[in-house]
Amino acid sequence: MHVIDVIAPSLPALLQTIDGRVTTPRHFTLHTANAAIVNVGEGFLTRFLSTLIDPNIVSLLFLAGLAGLGFELFHPGVVIPGAFGAICMVTALFGFSVLPLSWAGLALILLGVTLLVVDLHVPTHGALTLSGLVAMSIGMITLFHNLPEPYHTSQPLVVTITVLLGAFWAFAISKALAVRRAPVRVGPQEIVGMEGIVRDGGFVFVRGELWRMRSEYPLREGDRVQVEALDGLSLRVRGV
Repeated sequence: MHVIDVIAPSLPALLQTIDGRVTTPRHFTLHTANAAIVNVGEGFLTRFLSTLIDPNIVSLLFLAGLAGLGFELFHPGVVIPGAFGAICMVTALFGFSVLPLSWAGLALILLGVTLLVVDLHVPTHGALTLSGLVAMSIGMITLFHNLPEPYHTSQPLVVTITVLLGAFWAFAISKALAVRRAPVRVGPQEIVGMEGIVRDGGFVFVRGELWRMRSEYPLREGDRVQVEALDGLSLRVRGV
């Protein structure tokens, strides 16, 4: 097809062959015969930065940065997660500055993380967690869709992260629900459910304390009662 000027078996042979050739359109004469060949490899910093702009690593660093900063936000003073999250976030932002980023994918990831956090504080029975995982997985897949195919975020990696995060969040939500449903063990509310003895004058003796009581049914001194609720400085009781 007449698209090759020279065929050479090695680099030294190529330099010998093209010696004296004149370039076009600007005319420069090449003096390459017996030229010294110096092989220059990538330095550590170049290899490190090349690794950091891998789409999969950038996505993981971004999620790790969100997790670390979020943990520090909800638990101030721990320091280490916050510092680690800040390093991961800055490193991920470096990757975002180099790679063509999809803002829609980034918004989906942030929306997914927000829904996961909200579901820990709002009893939605996992609906927000499921929505957050779907939003996060779609966001990670589309985060670098402007790049050529080999540089897209790995789908098996996205599936693995989604499954692991979903399992962890299901465990966290189940523990949070168990804590909410557990009886109060600290404070005045712990008296609810305890039994006591009715005393004269409209009082009830519970846990070594005398409380003013209220009941829908008539009670006599010496009756055993159970505390149903704490209403200010009075107890609502019922007969046992």
